[in-house]
Amino acid sequence: MKVILTKYHEKLGDIGDEVEVKNGYANNYLIPNDMAVPATRGNRNQIKLVKQAAIKVEAKNIKEAEELVKGFEGLQIAFVVKTGEEGKLYGSITNKDIAEKIFEEKKIEIDRKKIDLEEHIKELGEYDIELKLYKEVRASIKVKVEPDEESRELIEAYKAEKEKAGKPEEEENKADAGKEEGKKGKEDIKDGENPERIEKKEKKKTKTKSKLKDKEK
Repeated sequence: MKVILTKYHEKLGDIGDEVEVKNGYANNYLIPNDMAVPATRGNRNQIKLVKQAAIKVEAKNIKEAEELVKGFEGLQIAFVVKTGEEGKLYGSITNKDIAEKIFEEKKIEIDRKKIDLEEHIKELGEYDIELKLYKEVRASIKVKVEPDEESRELIEAYKAEKEKAGKPEEEENKADAGKEEGKKGKEDIKDGENPERIEKKEKKKTKTKSKLKDKEK
């Protein structure tokens, strides 16, 4: 079904654009929400007038969005959460959670759909999140996810236990390396690479040669 957009749509286009969409999407979403009208001759003529008025509205919307960017400058919001011993969250943080946190801290309402979160946050750490305020106008905030006190103690205990378990293994590896070195030393001696043994052999050879020379005389 062909429709004419009466509002900016991030994926479909701008006011006055004629686009083709599925009937259900047009009849159940775009048209009831005053985002589009059927692409008839009468609507095409009417939309020209609407588009002229929309140019002024567009400039106003962009200006407001740019002002909003200033409100987000340097903003860092923090979530204190429960986790398992490996730091994995029980549940996740969604764009809805972030929108609510922004309102809680800055009293700025933002549609969760404008929060560009590719997937829900499920691990501790710091995240740079982009906010799509209006068309090409963007803002960026930091989201910090930290464990609560109980979870922090659990994580530290798990790390300590893991390090402790790793020490015997490290010592065992050192012992194995020592055995290997000793084995190599024995092989070197066996192969006649021991300096003292070589020296004795050389002396023995020299004595033998001297005796042979004496016999020849």
